[in-house]
Amino acid sequence: MVKIDTDRLAEFADFIRAQDDIQPFDFCSLSEGHIYPPRNTNGVVEYFFFCCAHQFGFWKVKDAKYAGPMIASIDGENLKGSDYLWRCCTRAWTENHEFFCPSHLFGMTDSAWATVFADDSGVNPLPMWDRHLQIIRAYTAWLRESGSTPAELVEKAASSDRTLTTFLHDASAIPGYREDPIWKKLLLLAITLENRPEHFLPVTDPESYQPIIDYHLQRSALRTGLVVIEDEDFKDRLRDRAEVGEREEKLVRAATCAAVSELVARSGRSVAAIDYFFFQNRTRCPEMTEPQCPECPVESICAKETDLFQPVFRTTDY
Repeated sequence: MVKIDTDRLAEFADFIRAQDDIQPFDFCSLSEGHIYPPRNTNGVVEYFFFCCAHQFGFWKVKDAKYAGPMIASIDGENLKGSDYLWRCCTRAWTENHEFFCPSHLFGMTDSAWATVFADDSGVNPLPMWDRHLQIIRAYTAWLRESGSTPAELVEKAASSDRTLTTFLHDASAIPGYREDPIWKKLLLLAITLENRPEHFLPVTDPESYQPIIDYHLQRSALRTGLVVIEDEDFKDRLRDRAEVGEREEKLVRAATCAAVSELVARSGRSVAAIDYFFFQNRTRCPEMTEPQCPECPVESICAKETDLFQPVFRTTDY
């Protein structure tokens, strides 16, 4: 049903290898102190441990079809899904830099958490709030029972010979991260800690990285033709943005993961750099409006399957 277009992948690898400006994002500079906390401040490691576990489900479904991204207003600004969550957490962190540290988390109630993520009208707009709340409870319980802190996990990894391997092994036990077999949110956390200006996680074994496969990357892989759908019925359902089953979603996700792994190997660019390239490209190839192909740097090598969409499948994994 699903395969990789190896010729197109080779073209993309050549393109990415030749572009010096394809670099990782630092999770700071584009909106320092607004979307993300500013550099060199307290409680930032704990903030990212908490926030990355909640990077999922920022879209609505109606009549078993994708109905659009979640957009809500906070402090007078309309923000989309992930940026909205980052901003809510940064607002809480700004009021108390220790907000996401274990000692403070232990005293938070469910109603207090709902307020943290409330929009300007006082409503919590997160489409999967019940699942977020389950993760918060489990995450907090794990911190209490294990006696570990995010800062200690990072310190232990940083002092080991293979920092990334150690970090992934230890942090993969944490609720919110442990459920996903290919670690999308955990790998996102790792590249965040590595590429922040503070370089909290000095990675000595980058070969231990795997691709970070989420919605935008699957959509890009399908639209560019890196991943090809051979089953016409499945292709029509992707075009129709209809909900799909777990098996079908896994086929696309696995093929996307394999394709990005090859791009990393052939281009010489890091997982973080390639992830950010495609993340930026989502603004030129968005969910709800016509793609801006003339502005896209890969227009000449893209399959332009712009009617395709990522598999519509509810999960807390990504």
